[in-house]
Amino acid sequence: MTSRRSFLRVASAGFLTPFFARRGSAIPPGSEGPLFHGPFGLQLYSLRNQIKRGDAQSVRAQIAYAKKVGYTEIEAPELYGLTASQFRRELDSVGLPCPSMMATYEQYESDLAGVIRDAHTLGAAFVVNAWIPHQGPFTLELCRRVAANYNRWGRQLKAAGLEFCHHNHDYEFQPYKGKPLYDTLIEETAREYVNFEMDVFWVVAGGQSPVAYLRRYPSRFRLLHLKDMRKGPPVSDYKVSIPVEWDVPLGTGRVDMRGILREGEHIGIKHYFVEDESREAPQNIVKTLRYLKTVRI
Repeated sequence: MTSRRSFLRVASAGFLTPFFARRGSAIPPGSEGPLFHGPFGLQLYSLRNQIKRGDAQSVRAQIAYAKKVGYTEIEAPELYGLTASQFRRELDSVGLPCPSMMATYEQYESDLAGVIRDAHTLGAAFVVNAWIPHQGPFTLELCRRVAANYNRWGRQLKAAGLEFCHHNHDYEFQPYKGKPLYDTLIEETAREYVNFEMDVFWVVAGGQSPVAYLRRYPSRFRLLHLKDMRKGPPVSDYKVSIPVEWDVPLGTGRVDMRGILREGEHIGIKHYFVEDESREAPQNIVKTLRYLKTVRI
C-alpha cells in the first residue's frame, strides 16, 4: 500500500518537476515531503537558568514562556523544589500538559512509590531515568545490573499504568568487544517493561547514528530529545564532556535532523522534546521551533 509520503513524492516527481522545469529552475532542496507535524514539546531543563528552586512563580513563568513561543507540552526534568501538586497547579494555570517526567536513579531505587505518585499527580504517562550513576568508564557488569533493575522497576511502573524509559548520554556507547553497551542495555531489557528516550545529540557524541538506531530497534524508542550539535570534528570519548555551548538551533548543526524526524514518524515516536542547554537557550528554542514547523521530511 502506498504511504501518504510516497504518494506526495511521486506526485511531486510527476507534476511539480515539469512546472519548475518550464520556469528554468529546480525544486528547492529540502522542499519535498510533508511537513513535520509534532507534537512540539519542550524539555523544561532548557530554561533551568531562569528558574529559582522552590519558587513556584519562576516555574510558572518559564512554562508560560514555553507556551507563548509555541510549544504545546513540556517534559519535567525535576520538580525544582516544589511538590508534585504545586508543580501541577503551575502547569494547569498556564494550560500546558506534562506527558513525561524524569526522576533520578536513586529515586527509582529507594522510593518507586513516590515516583508513581508524582507521575500520576502531574498527569505524566512516561517516567524517565536520565542518568546511571557510575565512576570511570561504563562497564558491562554495571550495564547488566542496571538492565535487571530496569526490568523490575518497569514491571511495577507498568502495573501502575506508567511507561518507563531510559534517557541516554554518550557513556552508554562505550564499546565492549566491538559492540556499544547501549545495545546490550536495549537487548537485556524487556520491551513490555522498558523503553527508551533517545537524546540524538548524545548518540552522535557517542560516534553513532540516531537514524540507524531508530531503524535497528524500531519498537524500543518512544520519546526523542531533539538537540543539534555545532559542526566540527567527531567526538567519541564516552565521558559526557562536550560543553553546553555546542548546542545549536535545530537544522544548523551536524545532526541529521530531517532523517531523524522522518524515521521518528515512521516508527511512531509518541513525544518529541526540544532541549537546548546553552546560555542562548531562550532564543535558540524559538529558532528551533520555527525550524520544526517548516521542515519537510
